[in-house]
Amino acid sequence: MFFTNLKRNLHYVLALSVLAVACVVLFGWVIKSASVVQVRSDFAPMVVNTAISFFIISLSFLIQQGKFQKLSQYLSFSVGALATATLLQYLTGYDFGIDQFFGPAFYSIGVSSPGRMAISTAVCFLLLSLSDISIGSTYARRMTKVTASSLVLGFGFLGLLGYFLDFSSEYGWGNFSRMAIHTAVCFMLLATAQLWRVRINVRGEEDGRTATVPIYVVLIGVLVSVAIWQLLLLKDIERNRSVTLVRAEGFKIKLDGTFVPLEKALQHMARRMAAGAYADETMWRLDAKFYYEEFKGIRRLMWSDQKLVMRWLYPMDDFSKSIQNTSLGRSPEIAEALDAVRSSEEPRISRIFEMKSGGRGFGILVPVMQNHKFLGVVSAAIDLKSFVDRFARAEGYHIAILQNGEEVYRSFEWDPVLSRDWISKVHYNNLGVDWVISFTPTTGVIRQNTSSLPQMVLVFGVSITVLLGLALSFYNRATELGKRARAVAEWKSAAMDATPLMMVSMDENGIIREMNSSAEALTGWKSEEVAGKHMPSLMHDHQDLMLFRLRMESEMGKPLPEALDLIEAMFSKGYNEASDWVFVGRDGRRFEGALSLGRVVDEEGHVTGYLAVVEDVTQKRAKERQLKEQEKKIITSSRLASLGEMAAGIAHEINNPLTIINGHLSVLRRLLNNRGLASDMEVQKRMEVAESTTNRIAKIVKGLRSYARESDQGDKERVVVEAIVEDTLAFCADKFKGEGIELVSRLEPHLEVVVRPYQISQVLLNLLNNAADAVAGCAERRVVIEAAARNNGVEISVTDTGVGVPPFLKEKIMEPFFTTKEVGKGVGLGLSISQGIIQAHDGKFYLDDSSPKTRFVIWLPMQKQ
Repeated sequence: MFFTNLKRNLHYVLALSVLAVACVVLFGWVIKSASVVQVRSDFAPMVVNTAISFFIISLSFLIQQGKFQKLSQYLSFSVGALATATLLQYLTGYDFGIDQFFGPAFYSIGVSSPGRMAISTAVCFLLLSLSDISIGSTYARRMTKVTASSLVLGFGFLGLLGYFLDFSSEYGWGNFSRMAIHTAVCFMLLATAQLWRVRINVRGEEDGRTATVPIYVVLIGVLVSVAIWQLLLLKDIERNRSVTLVRAEGFKIKLDGTFVPLEKALQHMARRMAAGAYADETMWRLDAKFYYEEFKGIRRLMWSDQKLVMRWLYPMDDFSKSIQNTSLGRSPEIAEALDAVRSSEEPRISRIFEMKSGGRGFGILVPVMQNHKFLGVVSAAIDLKSFVDRFARAEGYHIAILQNGEEVYRSFEWDPVLSRDWISKVHYNNLGVDWVISFTPTTGVIRQNTSSLPQMVLVFGVSITVLLGLALSFYNRATELGKRARAVAEWKSAAMDATPLMMVSMDENGIIREMNSSAEALTGWKSEEVAGKHMPSLMHDHQDLMLFRLRMESEMGKPLPEALDLIEAMFSKGYNEASDWVFVGRDGRRFEGALSLGRVVDEEGHVTGYLAVVEDVTQKRAKERQLKEQEKKIITSSRLASLGEMAAGIAHEINNPLTIINGHLSVLRRLLNNRGLASDMEVQKRMEVAESTTNRIAKIVKGLRSYARESDQGDKERVVVEAIVEDTLAFCADKFKGEGIELVSRLEPHLEVVVRPYQISQVLLNLLNNAADAVAGCAERRVVIEAAARNNGVEISVTDTGVGVPPFLKEKIMEPFFTTKEVGKGVGLGLSISQGIIQAHDGKFYLDDSSPKTRFVIWLPMQKQ
């Protein structure tokens, strides 16, 4: 349990450790404890800004997930701002006054600028703060955190490793003040905590261990890139050190090139002294003056006799006068060199010492020998700084000379951290001296000899690693989404197949994507066969579709050329909710369906597809039609029964007065004949009009009696077609005349059929009314009714001069409830009922396709009872 909790909260433990270290170092700054701030005297210190930054960034990490998340971002931002300001100081060379803002630095070793954090430390803080305040998608933030934390972990590890393996971990930064050892450890702890938190979050957000693979890939890739970067930098370090050693050897050669001529000049003076060439001091002074001016750095030349008493000196200044005729070996270093000269009879250079005339120097002593007899010493007192400075000012290098481990010369001051990491030492042995010469390159020389390849490799390696990590993340995400999509698709497919409803999925252009098994069973099409096709043109009758398009265009007031336009129009007019359609299967089988159409929209409200749900209502609608027909027949029978009773009553009431009128007209005609008025044309005309009118009334009464018998089906009877037509025309002749329609009757005489007359009259009356409506808006208004013997039967036709029936409607007009009339002017049952009546008489009822005009034909068998 303990280890489980530790594993779950490891990142908090690591962050708390960093917080504790920061507090300890800050306390060390308060009490000015070098052991706390620097750990060791030759280690770089953790500056106060670094300690404060660690305190803030670790605290930010601890409160990052919770209600203080905004505060955490502000804290991280403050650390990033401090790191950025420090980097700007390095880049611009300008001091913003932030390095010792919280107190003066009390140390002298370890940094190039007291109180300023190393450039690598500033970069690591900037990376950590950027990873905390990064914005963007979840994957972008995650990859930013992993990349930044991996870089910080790598840089921290290099900083720590540099102390143990004694290499400069700051070489690639363009600045060479080291990251403190406890700074490196804290960065490693914080980076590990950040990576551990990302790992926990990824495990919580995504399923499977593969979700963390991109994290490990980026971590390993970045660390490898940092390692390769450091290895390449070490190669640069070796090259820099090789160049420094070459310069150090060159410095030795320069020393030899100065000491050897000076030694020879002094030996020349010694030989002349031994040979007696200097008769007096004047001649000696001439040579001394020449050599004094020739060799810079000589403070004075001296000749000491056999007893080592300085007799001749040049230049003869006050100090020379004060030491003239005194012993040469007053200092231990000179005395030691004199002993070596007398014993070896060879020139010697004394150890460096503090000269009484001021400054550090050394002496070159050359014995004056004659036949191995010691006659004295010719010596030169050399001012060390003046002597070495003239060739020790090697551009870009710090030079120091050490004697017996003690520094006796320095060309100029330099950063001790640079000296620790970059110093190269050579030994110089000549004329008895044993010097250690140290060479340290300046940062400018180091940069000059540094290749850009390591930085390019680091950037390239990190970039490739991040891209690989992103690719793996997207691959894992795509795999996971693919699994979820397949699961959703399987659930959707199962749900779609489980329903008895026909379901068709379409894209945003109305093109079929897929359909369920119920749709396949109803249409006979396979889902893969219809994919990529338009649903309306594939599953609907072309004539139905054209008629519906015309209707929608009329309602919308604009053309709808595309299938998508028609679909959107359906939504506009409410036809997307349970509208009845006739569907056509693959084998041509028709079935009726209640179509419900829905839009599929994305998060932004854009239509991405449509879903059509169709319920097979063929049987339901058939039953409904059957019920409606039965109901209509009942209503019609009831109405006809009432009409029959009323017609019979009316016929009776009219017929009696009509009989009296006819009788009186007959009596009146006889009276007129008897009185000789029959020849009066005016009277005759009036009598004919009266008789014609009474005959017309008689025909109407006869027609009423026929309709009065509709409630009683009764048996068929043999009738003359001409009589049926004339009875029918009696009902509508005045209507045609009033509307200006020419009614033409062309009937063959003596055509007999066995029918129920009133039903045939009903069919003819329906056709005549339809024809009258068809020619109402035409210039030529004519309706022709014809009867003739055809094919062992009688053919009665009604033809009008209207615009005709569109081809795509010809197969629909006989269907129940189909009408092209406006609402309230028809219910679409006339032709359907007429067809039923004629078929009940074993006849045929159809629209003549061969006629250029609209011509409906009734064919009835002849003499069949």
